[in-house]
Amino acid sequence: MMRLVLLRHAAAEAARPGLSDIDRPLSPKGRAEALDAGRCILAARLRIDWLLVSPALRARATATLVAAELDRSEPVHIESALYPGKPDEILQSLRRSAPGVGSVLMIGHNPGLSELAQRFHRVQPPIELRTAGICCIEFDEHASWARLRPELAARVTVLR
Repeated sequence: MMRLVLLRHAAAEAARPGLSDIDRPLSPKGRAEALDAGRCILAARLRIDWLLVSPALRARATATLVAAELDRSEPVHIESALYPGKPDEILQSLRRSAPGVGSVLMIGHNPGLSELAQRFHRVQPPIELRTAGICCIEFDEHASWARLRPELAARVTVLR
């Protein structure tokens, strides 16, 4: 079974003059949220084969903390389509995932991640991921990353 785990980056420091949006670091609250997200993924027993991450500093820092919590030493893959992360571009990057990959953890931004989750969910109320929010999407046995489309989603669960 294929699984996509969407994780919105943890809380970042507020924007300030002279600091570009892509370079905003995690706040102390965000570091705690990222660790909690890692524990949530661990508690749900979600195996992660592939980790795709936005190039934004707050997303990369979230990935580092989550990976440490999961005791994951494999490299993260920076995916430029995740910043700022329009749903169609995110979906295209997923379609390029390796055929043997069973589960992908994608760390990015709103509104793109929530909009993508909602495409797979297709019912109300809409999914709105909070900072460090997690949505797990499982696909039926006929799914492949190359031909990924919303109708193949078998179950959508918001974990955090």
